[in-house]
Amino acid sequence: MRPQRGTTMLELLTIIVVLGVLGAIVVPSAARVGASVAGAHGDRRLALVLRAAQAEAQTGGAPVRVAVAPDGEYSVTRSDGEQVAAGRLCAGVSSTYPDGTLEFTERGWARLPGAVSPRAGHFTVTGGAHSGTVVVQLSGCVRCL
Repeated sequence: MRPQRGTTMLELLTIIVVLGVLGAIVVPSAARVGASVAGAHGDRRLALVLRAAQAEAQTGGAPVRVAVAPDGEYSVTRSDGEQVAAGRLCAGVSSTYPDGTLEFTERGWARLPGAVSPRAGHFTVTGGAHSGTVVVQLSGCVRCL
């Protein structure tokens, strides 16, 4: 009598169970790593958004408003109401600016919307295990700390 070739039902079930256990371990870990990586670059992305808004105000000769929500949604709007940019930072944001809103003047200075004098402030971006701060100085200089 010749030996049978192939796999048994028990062997297939064992392989399926092992793959299921590995999947249950790997998938949540990968999701946490993805969130951490997205948050790690949120502060740099916000700094780029602020610098682009500042440049738009200077080249357009009119104030540009930037609003950043606590969930990371942002919008950049010209003084005539036209939206220049919008997006999401994939991280939580808190700010010293009321409602997370500031405006860049034609000279590139940051201020509260409708105010006359410049105002310094900062945004704290938190995503995953990373936290970063974006500072807007009185002169309008935007820096990541």
